[in-house]
Amino acid sequence: MAIPADLLPLLQRPEGDSRPIVVAMCGVAGAGKSTLSKSIVAEFPSFTRLSIDQMIFDAYGLYGVDYPRELYQQYSSEANEQFIDDFRHLLSSDEPRDVVLDRSFYAKDDRDDYRKLAQDMGARFILVFFEISKDKLWQRIQHRATGDRNADSAFDITPDILDRYVGGFERPDEDEISVTVTS
Repeated sequence: MAIPADLLPLLQRPEGDSRPIVVAMCGVAGAGKSTLSKSIVAEFPSFTRLSIDQMIFDAYGLYGVDYPRELYQQYSSEANEQFIDDFRHLLSSDEPRDVVLDRSFYAKDDRDDYRKLAQDMGARFILVFFEISKDKLWQRIQHRATGDRNADSAFDITPDILDRYVGGFERPDEDEISVTVTS
């Protein structure tokens, strides 16, 4: 995925501004958050990507294949703690890193908590919201299901699960960069 033109200048520190940059991906599963996160890290090596799904995969393998499904909540809780610890460490080290937070941020409270934490630690916070129709999202999920499963596509998303994800998603009303997904 190409980095959107309106996001590109925000990924670079302006002259005289040494604050680390935190980019928070916001969207329903399958919208393209991981793809854009990886593109940012590839183009801007100053960024570190944090992903709960990747943390679980690195520690335990693939959901429902390498570990039983009933352990997912436990592993997810552990990974969430590690995610927060890593985030804090990256921003508080002697040389703070820029960070891409690859998670859904489906709830406004979650976005607000991370925005506040980033700003309290002296970082600039950018929220990237993925605008995508439910039909397009379903097409992407079905296409993804035909490929190899990995950390970013470990779950089988059924129409019922997609309905729950879309129904529970709190669309951002705060300032954000909006990415419209067309493919």
